[in-house]
Amino acid sequence: MVALATLGPVAAQAQSTAPAPATVAAPSATPGPVLESPRMERLRAALAAGGNTENFWREVTTSGSPLVEPGANAQEALVTFLWRGTPTTRSVKVSWAMRAENGFVLARLAHSDVWFLTLRLPAGLRAAYQIVPDATIPPGADRMARAQAEDAVAQPDPLNTTPLWPPPPTHLAVSTDRTAARSVLRLPGALQEPWLAASASPATPRGTLEHTRLASRLLANERDISIYLPSSANRSSSAALPLLVLFDREAYLDRVDMPALLDALIAQRRIPPVAAVFVSNPTRALRASELPANPAFADFLALELMPWLRIRHPQLSPHARDVVVAGSSYGGLASAWAGFRHPQTFGNVLALSGSFWWGPGNVPHQPDFNRFGEGEWLTREFAKRDRLPLRFFMTAGLMEHALTGDGGGILETSRHLRTVLQAKGYPVHYQEFAGGHDYYAWSGELAQGLVVLLGEHAEAQK
Repeated sequence: MVALATLGPVAAQAQSTAPAPATVAAPSATPGPVLESPRMERLRAALAAGGNTENFWREVTTSGSPLVEPGANAQEALVTFLWRGTPTTRSVKVSWAMRAENGFVLARLAHSDVWFLTLRLPAGLRAAYQIVPDATIPPGADRMARAQAEDAVAQPDPLNTTPLWPPPPTHLAVSTDRTAARSVLRLPGALQEPWLAASASPATPRGTLEHTRLASRLLANERDISIYLPSSANRSSSAALPLLVLFDREAYLDRVDMPALLDALIAQRRIPPVAAVFVSNPTRALRASELPANPAFADFLALELMPWLRIRHPQLSPHARDVVVAGSSYGGLASAWAGFRHPQTFGNVLALSGSFWWGPGNVPHQPDFNRFGEGEWLTREFAKRDRLPLRFFMTAGLMEHALTGDGGGILETSRHLRTVLQAKGYPVHYQEFAGGHDYYAWSGELAQGLVVLLGEHAEAQK
C-alpha cells in the first residue's frame, strides 16, 4: 500500500552518513526455541529450568525499558519492548509512527507475566511511543475505528524511566485535543540536540505568540493563524526579519513547542532572529484536500496570507530568499508545491517526511483511488520545468519505507525527488534520520533545517 499521510517521507544529501534501513519483523505469537534477544533467551532458559520472573522485573525496574542490546553490526540495535501482564491480559502492542505488515504485537513468554517484542532497529533511532494493552476492537472495525479503540487505552510505557513527551508547552496550549503523553526511545548515536536545554531554560529570552483568524476569499473558508515574533532582546529594531511559514499549527505549537525551539536557536545564534506564522487546517478533511498540491491553497499562501502578514508586520523581509515554507508529511508536499508555484514568494523549502508519493487518484481510502494510478506527481512536474530560484532541505526516516516493496514509500520517493532536483541543478541538502513519521523526530530535523537554510544569516550578524 502507498505510504499514508500518517506516515510520511522527506529527502536529504547524497553524502548522507545515516545507517542503512533495518528490517522490522514482529515475532510470532509463540516464541521459538532460541530468542533473538540474548537477555530474553536467558530468561526463557531460566523459566524452562523452573525459575520465575522476579529478578528479571527487578532488573528492568532499575535499568528501564525497552531493553537495548547490540545488533549484528554497528548500524543496528536489538530493542525489546516489555509489558508486565496479569492473568487477564489478552493482547499488548506498541503504538508508534512506524509501519509493519502485522503491526507491532507483543508475545507472551511461555506462561509467564512477561510480554515482549524484539525488533532490529537502526542505530541512532529517535522515537516516541505508547503501549496499548487489551484494546477492545469492535467486530468489523475499519482502520479509523480500530485506531480509536487503541487510542482509548494507549498509555506511556510504565517501565520507561526517561521523561515523557511532549513536555508542558511554554505558552498556553491552542488545542483542546492535546496529544497524549508518550514515552521516548533514543538509541545510542541519536542526534544530539544542544538547543533543548535552552528551549526549557527560564533564562532564554522569550518571543511573543499572537493568535488570530484569517478568512480566505480564494478558499472560501477561514482558519486559525498564530504569529511568533522573536524577543526584542535578540534583535535590532531596524533589521528585517526572515520568516518561517509552517503548516499543522496545533501540532507544532502543542507537541513540538516551536516557539520555545525558535527562542533557543536564536539565543544560541544558530539562526538569526526570525518570525514564524503557524497555519492551521480548518478541518481534518480539508487538510487532506488543501495540502496535497492544491493550486488554490498555494495561491492563498502567496496572494492572501503573505500580503496580510507584511501589512500587519512591516518588519518582515520582503525577499523570497528570506522565507522558509515548511511542513511534515502532507505539509512537506505542500511546502515543495508552494515553492514550485510561487518561487517569487517562497525561496526556501523545508520538507520533513514529505508525502511525495502523492498523485491525483492514488490516495488510499479515497473514493477515486486507483491502485494502478501513478504517484510522485510533483516530482514529475519539477522534472519538466526549468530550474527555479529555490533551495531545499529535505529529510526522510529510514523506517518510512514501503511495506509492499513497490517503491511507493516516503523514504523511496523522497530519495527520488532529491535525485531529480539535484539533476536539475537545485541546491539540495538531503539527509535521512533513524526514525519514522514522528513529531518527536521531526522537531530535531526541523531545527537542523532552519540552521542549514538560515544559519548563514546568523553568521553574518556575529
